[in-house]
Amino acid sequence: MPPRLVEVFAVGQQVEVRFGGDQWVRGVVTAHDHPGVWVLMADGRAWFVTNRANIRIADDPQEN
Repeated sequence: MPPRLVEVFAVGQQVEVRFGGDQWVRGVVTAHDHPGVWVLMADGRAWFVTNRANIRIADDPQEN
């Protein structure tokens, strides 16, 4: 069984979320709420993400 989102993404972690396309938008995990995580986007919107295919760890901008 794959790990649950709350096991993969820590509160405070920078992530990217995909909204029905190929574009990824940056945000930060603000809370765990089984079965998913709450993500606050830069524009102030909060999204509840439950699908592992639509969230990933953000690249570290200092590595680029």
